[in-house]
Amino acid sequence: MNDDQDLLMRQIKSFAQGLGAAMSKKDRRPDDPVVVFNDAEVSLASYQAKLITEVKENGFSAAKALLTTWRDTRLSRRQYEDLTAWLQGQRFVYKES
Repeated sequence: MNDDQDLLMRQIKSFAQGLGAAMSKKDRRPDDPVVVFNDAEVSLASYQAKLITEVKENGFSAAKALLTTWRDTRLSRRQYEDLTAWLQGQRFVYKES
């Protein structure tokens, strides 16, 4: 079957072309919409400061638990993974008491 004759395939093709145009940086006019990725806008410094405070007051287990509570409500998957890796690195800086 020809894709141009199938209604569903035409809709998928149109959606893909529109998405490609929205995300493409080529030939963009000043009034064209821009796709914004939230991860680039959010600094992790405030989260890191809160985690360090938690480590100093209650230890790494409590900081990991706090980070886990943020996973579903405050952070994207990438932010969660970045903060988890960062927190693991802090084990060498702050010794567990």
